[in-house]
Amino acid sequence: MIIYRYFAREVCFTTLAVAGIVLVIAMGWRFSGYLNDAADGLLTRDVLLILMAYRLPGFLELILPVSFFLAILLTYGRMYVDSEMIVLKSCGLSPTRLVTMTLGLAAIVVSVMVPITLWLKPAGEARVAALFREQRNLTEFDTLAAGRFQSLRSGQRVTYAEELADDGRLNGIFITELRGEAGPGPKDVVTVVADRGAQQLDVDGARFLVLRDGQRYRGKPGDHDYQVIEYEEYGQFVEKSQARARAQRRTAIPTWDLESTDPREGSELQWRISIILMVPMIAVMAVPLSRVNPRQGRFTRLIPGMILCFMYVVLLSTARSAVEREQIPMTIGLWWIHAAYLVLVAVLLRNERLVR
Repeated sequence: MIIYRYFAREVCFTTLAVAGIVLVIAMGWRFSGYLNDAADGLLTRDVLLILMAYRLPGFLELILPVSFFLAILLTYGRMYVDSEMIVLKSCGLSPTRLVTMTLGLAAIVVSVMVPITLWLKPAGEARVAALFREQRNLTEFDTLAAGRFQSLRSGQRVTYAEELADDGRLNGIFITELRGEAGPGPKDVVTVVADRGAQQLDVDGARFLVLRDGQRYRGKPGDHDYQVIEYEEYGQFVEKSQARARAQRRTAIPTWDLESTDPREGSELQWRISIILMVPMIAVMAVPLSRVNPRQGRFTRLIPGMILCFMYVVLLSTARSAVEREQIPMTIGLWWIHAAYLVLVAVLLRNERLVR
């Protein structure tokens, strides 16, 4: 039990370290994309952190198993290099016991992966889809940030507000827009400035931004013939946000609602189960791959091990797509990949003479 706790502490610490680093990189990349959408007026700022929280289980679904595999390679490799493994084996730690302890560690990871893969990730994906639907119902002024120029209609309109009140009123408003038919010639530039404004609905339910105390300018760049209008009240039509529509994704369907006979949903069901089955498989595979000569260094077999692990994930992903397109029968599905890697693990164990 003491030896098992020692192995568990070393492997778990390394797993958390590797997963933490990869998670920060992956989430940082995803967050930068959301920041760009917020800057373009496609998302409001208050949903960014919520989106990242709902995306977290999806990141952990693959990061955690791969990090666990790398942790075994690094931890066991260090123990071989430092001759700790040799001492433990001389004290009675058999190869079979080592594999058994590794499977015990894998069981801990599986207990974490089951709720993440079968429940948390689908629930998070469903909440992300709901948030994006809500964002599509917002107007450009709902996503406006005070003190920032916001480009809409692929750059055809730029909006700016100096201040945004809690009740939705705007102060110091600037709106400029290109109008005219598509073509090489110059287009009319319409610029509207106002001291203040607020959104209102007309009798037909259309939304307008009612501007007060301002000016409206219209003309072509380079021409001296500009139309200038001063107004006390001016209505500017408000469009809905341009947030991209997202179709219902199979990853957002609850596990218990997936139809195993439907290729699209059945492939997703097999994927979720396969991610869980992959954990003990790659854990045992890491045992023979981590065995190195002390003179070789702990990283000797790290790259081959990573290649085998990533091939496992890529094959599962490719097979999922093939099942969805009905190129692979549902009965075969993703299971043949697990069978192939089971044979590979048996060969590795036999070649390393870890099973007596």
